[in-house]
Amino acid sequence: MTIARTPLFFGRDDRSLFGWIHTAETYGDLAVVICPPFGHEYVSSHRSVRHLADALARNGVPAMRFDYDGTGDSAGSDHDPDRVAAWRESIRTAMRTLRETTGCTRIGLAGIRLGATLAATVAAEEEVACLVLWGPVRGRQYLRELKALQLVGGGASDVFEPGGFFMGDATQQDVTRLDFAGLALKVDNVFTVPAPPEMFAPPHAAVVPFDVISRIVETMECRGRSRRFPSGGHSRRTPKESIQHTNGIFGILTHGRSDAPLIVLPNAGATHHVGPNRLYVFLARALADAGFRVLRFDLPGLGDSVIDDVEQENDAYLPSTTFVIQSVIGDEKAIVAGLCSGAHAAFHAALELPNAPIVESILINPLTFYYKRGMSLEQPLKQFGEWQWYMRSMRRRDRWAKLLRGEVRIADIARVAFRRFRAGIARNSDNLGRDLHRIVESGRYVTFVFSRFDPGYDLLMHSAASEVRQLCSRHRMALWRISDADHTFEAKRSRDAMIESVVRHLRDRYLTSSAAQSR
Repeated sequence: MTIARTPLFFGRDDRSLFGWIHTAETYGDLAVVICPPFGHEYVSSHRSVRHLADALARNGVPAMRFDYDGTGDSAGSDHDPDRVAAWRESIRTAMRTLRETTGCTRIGLAGIRLGATLAATVAAEEEVACLVLWGPVRGRQYLRELKALQLVGGGASDVFEPGGFFMGDATQQDVTRLDFAGLALKVDNVFTVPAPPEMFAPPHAAVVPFDVISRIVETMECRGRSRRFPSGGHSRRTPKESIQHTNGIFGILTHGRSDAPLIVLPNAGATHHVGPNRLYVFLARALADAGFRVLRFDLPGLGDSVIDDVEQENDAYLPSTTFVIQSVIGDEKAIVAGLCSGAHAAFHAALELPNAPIVESILINPLTFYYKRGMSLEQPLKQFGEWQWYMRSMRRRDRWAKLLRGEVRIADIARVAFRRFRAGIARNSDNLGRDLHRIVESGRYVTFVFSRFDPGYDLLMHSAASEVRQLCSRHRMALWRISDADHTFEAKRSRDAMIESVVRHLRDRYLTSSAAQSR
């Protein structure tokens, strides 16, 4: 059965929410709003939520998945006030929109983790046709989990941002008061199902629980007359952003000046186009404020660029990436930028597309320059964590004291260093220095941005130190490092520092009057 997936902005014009409505050719009078989880769970479960929406639509139940206020592609920030109230209102707005758009008279809710708890609180106040609680949480317990995540992640002690998502004191207090137990629900059919932890693994390793999805769909009663989903009338733009959905490639364009280069952001790993910790959204909107147009988009099989073969989903190093980038930029003068595998894509786009109008590639924390099929995605990240821990430890007096007391084994440090060195050689057997020269000789700039202890810097300097110094001295290459940053810039202060540095760099190069005249 063919599934139609319709992206749309909805809600207030000055505070738009973003979502998708999934429908089959005909459907009954029941439709379901899917309330996603939050933070890192939202990022990791994005693919599972999409498959749930598809499965419901195939069963004749239109489904709407969406981003709460201040999350994902919706307007706002997690630093805004009254977050819990805004999230609950987002659910109500999604319910109204789904009812008005599909014509369905019965609206149900399916929530995941904290989204399930929020859905239950709405179902205690609104008439709901059915309610699915997928791994619901009690607010107080959930907050304890987030605090444990903060400790494991080594985040700043003065800022609560577990997994890279900020939660202020007032929001924490409001979350602790959330509880689905004891609510007088205005719904007859309630289905509770556990959420498997594999669903919330890092996006490239997250597992879609198709068996649980099937059980959820089986609980939905589809009845009523058949109808067709209206083909028009859906908002595809806001004053600041618009939906781009062409030839199966999905993206969000943040508006800017037409005379500035288009900046394109391919996926960072298997994370969908919002980026890890919503990094791409923040970066795109900051660049747009400076005057640039920015397209954050999904490669085929990632995020919302859906492909038919489920087995081919979630490939972060897609062989056809450079050709997809070429089709996305078309004849536009463009800058290709990205984090991690997105940096790999930016590097190879500049290297392998000599006729494309690419003027610069910005590589943020690349973990490899020459990905080979079959390479593990886990190993570079594991080595990064180990190496960063040792490098930070070298700056602490108490660690040196342990070394002098014989409480630290130097052999362990040497083994990590050797493994990092050997992995770097293996991943960079090609001539990186030669290829950097090829990119620059084609008239393009190359810019590197590294977290302070990211292994990509050592990889680069081991393989092409002399070329890097030469190209930097010729002002054809730029390179800087961000202090106290991890691989995905989870901490807001390091994320802001990185974004500010990129914005300043591109503004000075392409938007100042002297830069415009020289180009």
